[in-house]
Amino acid sequence: MTLRFKTLLLLFASAAISLSFLCWSYPSWSSLVPIPYVDDNLIRSEKDLSSMITCNAPKYRPLDPSTPKSHEIVILLASDGHTSNGKGDSFFGECIDNRIAYAKKHNYAFEFVNVSEMPIPPVWAKMPAILATMDKYPKAKWIWWLDQDAIIMNKELSLQDHLLSQKAMRRSLLRKQPFFNEKDSAAPHLVTPSEYSDADLENVGLIISCDLNGLNAGSFFVRVNPIMRMFVDVWSDKAYREKKVSENEQTLLGYLIANHPEMASHVALVPQKMINSYAAAEEIQRYTPGDLLIHFAGCWVENRCESVWREYYDEMKLNWKL
Repeated sequence: MTLRFKTLLLLFASAAISLSFLCWSYPSWSSLVPIPYVDDNLIRSEKDLSSMITCNAPKYRPLDPSTPKSHEIVILLASDGHTSNGKGDSFFGECIDNRIAYAKKHNYAFEFVNVSEMPIPPVWAKMPAILATMDKYPKAKWIWWLDQDAIIMNKELSLQDHLLSQKAMRRSLLRKQPFFNEKDSAAPHLVTPSEYSDADLENVGLIISCDLNGLNAGSFFVRVNPIMRMFVDVWSDKAYREKKVSENEQTLLGYLIANHPEMASHVALVPQKMINSYAAAEEIQRYTPGDLLIHFAGCWVENRCESVWREYYDEMKLNWKL
């Protein structure tokens, strides 16, 4: 082994170790503004997600009576430190702190992927990040994707009791619910089942909600299994992006559901306020105390992101005693 090769090997190992411990090397991620620096050699393509950082590693609890067990749930964020309007870096660290605290409370894994060096817009990085998380956690049952511009507000609410257990799913999944609103003629006939058997519940692989504009991919749950791996792999196919089939990952998901009945058969809808309450919206969408989270989608339109984030983050910190 040459000296040059040994040196390169040492440098690579050092970079990997530094990256792995970023989540633990600061008392608070709030100090990390903007996003932590990542060597541009670490991410070379949209398939290369070697910058995954485990921000909370769950304890293995085989006797956990919950279904799924707590260590079988992964919270995921992939971001360049900004939100969809190109801002958000000022509260990036607080977002990470919030999710670490929630993951620790319930013994969930929390993975962060820095996509600042990926050659695609961050919204298109969701799907490669989900696939990489499936690879990293092959025994996980569910992955929860949550956008950066959201705060988990109800620390006591477990994902199993709220949504992911079979009992909770049976209670929460919407029946005969259109996937698309009246303004969208993509597939006006397409609705969720009128009833869910046990087998139907096991077949559900993607749980998402709609706002007044249709499907919103700011918060959703993906089951970890071979079928959903294929589903997400199709969703991530860059040909759709290059051919401009859809302008973003959210509209592409709608396109796939509308045009591929087999894919649609694995998608379930829940009321928006269960997993994706908004800060400013119609009452049916608006956050109220007790909701799982608050999502600041569209706050940039009125240039209110900083003020509303501060209001609710300070409320969360007070309630959680952070």
